[in-house]
Amino acid sequence: SSQCMQAWVGLTSVASRAAGARASVIRSQVESRLRLGKRSTAAFWKLASANQRRPVTGSSSNSSDRFERGAIMSGGSALRVPPKPSVTVVDVAGEPTEVIETFEGEDGGLGGSETSSAAPDLDVVIFPGNPGSALFYIPYMQSLHATLKKDFGRVRCRAVSHLGHSRDIYKAAFYTLEDQVVHKQRFLEKVYSGEKGDKAGSSLLVVGHSIGGFMALEAVKRWQASEKQKRRASRHSRHVSDTCRIFAQMPYMQFDEGSPKQLRLEKVAQRPYIPAAFAQCLGLVPHFLTVRLIRLFDKNVEAESARHVAGQLLSYTVGHNAFSLARDEFKSLRRKEIDWQWLKGEAARLGFVFCPGDHWSPRHLHRATEENLAPKSWVRFEPTQFHGFVTRHDSSHHMAELTRDFLGDTSSSFN
Repeated sequence: SSQCMQAWVGLTSVASRAAGARASVIRSQVESRLRLGKRSTAAFWKLASANQRRPVTGSSSNSSDRFERGAIMSGGSALRVPPKPSVTVVDVAGEPTEVIETFEGEDGGLGGSETSSAAPDLDVVIFPGNPGSALFYIPYMQSLHATLKKDFGRVRCRAVSHLGHSRDIYKAAFYTLEDQVVHKQRFLEKVYSGEKGDKAGSSLLVVGHSIGGFMALEAVKRWQASEKQKRRASRHSRHVSDTCRIFAQMPYMQFDEGSPKQLRLEKVAQRPYIPAAFAQCLGLVPHFLTVRLIRLFDKNVEAESARHVAGQLLSYTVGHNAFSLARDEFKSLRRKEIDWQWLKGEAARLGFVFCPGDHWSPRHLHRATEENLAPKSWVRFEPTQFHGFVTRHDSSHHMAELTRDFLGDTSSSFN
């Protein structure tokens, strides 16, 4: 059981606790229509359409009240009050997808909706690590508003959950790494391509954390190739897929045969039903005990983040999907070479962050990235950061500052 718990913590990139009263009602309704073997797609989308853009609210606890107010903390002091996050279930190529959005406008609709009064100056799309619930990234998203508003104006942030990684919002399926990459490509195409994307008028930053970094790079590469095919018969020479910037935070891009932790986790992930069953059993334990257990295994996890892990991740379906994805990551990335040729061609719009002691994005990957892409790409090694930065408010704010530095140093690539 100790190895299973360590695997969960190693795979988890979590943020503050979310999903309260209003979101819980939506999810319970969705769950009733999406039971395995009893799902009705038409009924689901009818329900999802009726429940668009519900605010994420907290419980009556002090920590949840602080989250609901949206106070960003850095060194224990509140910086500003950013917009509250809202949860939306959208259809991405027939797949129910959870999107968490923060926007400093009252009606910033998904994909430039007709009700939006104004488009943002900067759009930020975030692809999570594994497990991949968008709710984990709320502190980072809120910190982005605090750090980017002065230099970039109105900012809209969207974090996109992986398929099957959002509790109670899923289909009866387990998804591979390829499935998740295609899903992210389809999301970008849905929101930013065609008429709506062309009229949005805002700059785009695609952020990927851990395996989400690989997904971000791969999805944009495929999106760009697809749009070039469409534009061969048109007069348009550039598209948002050619100009968006990509920020990879400790990206997991290649299996490391020399990493004992990856080798151990690969063994655990071979039978995903075992850690999934363990997660389900752990979910039966009172939350306050689970929170203490999680914090015992990882001192970097704040109590608020640990409560979110206990409430969001400890289910059989999410656990099975997380470890199924991990198993496929190890299989796919063991034999996959990094596409340095494409990365070099796009180097001016790429940013990378690495940190010490990271078995997912090790020092030799940092050195290879510098050798192949610097100085055109923005590459940083941050000694004070750690891989699961979203489990702490101060680290999330620091990563938001690094995001601002990357954007500031590469502003010409948007033009």
